[in-house]
Amino acid sequence: MNAYIAPPSLLPFIDDKEILMANQQDLDYVGQKIIEVLREKFPNDEGYIQEKIYRLSEMNNKYETFSWALNQLDYDNQCLLFAKLGINIHGYKFYNHLFQQL
Repeated sequence: MNAYIAPPSLLPFIDDKEILMANQQDLDYVGQKIIEVLREKFPNDEGYIQEKIYRLSEMNNKYETFSWALNQLDYDNQCLLFAKLGINIHGYKFYNHLFQQL
């Protein structure tokens, strides 16, 4: 079975960066800050960033997104995220315990 592939002239022109930015803009506030942190830490790994944008876009709300960050980001990235969110990193244990109980 041969699959039909439309020639490029028949496909709409969409810039990949526009797609990435649209996806990032669809994230909640916490998700956007997580991506800012990851872009600072991994500026040359757009594939990794895109994977995280996709994963974060599946989160239902900023609380779920924040809980994901508490469990997935390493300490350095958590410190950067907390700073971007205006949260004191010294409250990490409290936040982590709180979100585990929810």
